[in-house]
Amino acid sequence: MAVGGLLPGLVSPAGGAAAWLPCHELFASWHHWLPSLPRLRPPASDGFKLLFVLLLFSAALAEVRYIASSSMAPTLRPGDRAVAEKVTYLFRRPSIGAIVFFKVPSAVQNYGVNKDVVFIKRVLATPGDFIEVRQGQLIVNGIALKEHYTATHASYTREAMRLPEGHVFVMGDNRNNSCDSRAWGPLPIANIVGRYMTSFTKSSFQ
Repeated sequence: MAVGGLLPGLVSPAGGAAAWLPCHELFASWHHWLPSLPRLRPPASDGFKLLFVLLLFSAALAEVRYIASSSMAPTLRPGDRAVAEKVTYLFRRPSIGAIVFFKVPSAVQNYGVNKDVVFIKRVLATPGDFIEVRQGQLIVNGIALKEHYTATHASYTREAMRLPEGHVFVMGDNRNNSCDSRAWGPLPIANIVGRYMTSFTKSSFQ
């Protein structure tokens, strides 16, 4: 049975889980950081109507998502807009290193987070892989991954586990400030709704 809401086999540093894996804070306040999206005004001409139809069609292929937290820093920062492409994973499963958008798993929904809330994390292990962490060093199938994209090094240990079929292991690049598979377990691939393509910084909108 998990201790303190964490998965068995996860050993947190002396500061306690809340100091580096802030799931409890997120669960308590998730509705406060959901962005207020601007309302669309009705189109004023046939040209705008055509554009609106094209936008609706393109929305079936990709969409822009607002980055609300620092869990993926330094790759993505709060206020950034990230483009989620929604076609690729209809034909193949995610690979290690891919950044994905996904609906929160049932373990997170049990804390009161709406099932339609979307997180963004990086895939670090795929079905059948063995994953473990030794003093912050991620090891997949016995090989230490070279992670140039992470923020400040985190000191934690994860006992080896094998991922079940149909699941991936995801973590935020900001390991000290991410609620991810370390807390709620492997992510069902069926929950994934898009693949990260590119992003626009907050300054681009100012």
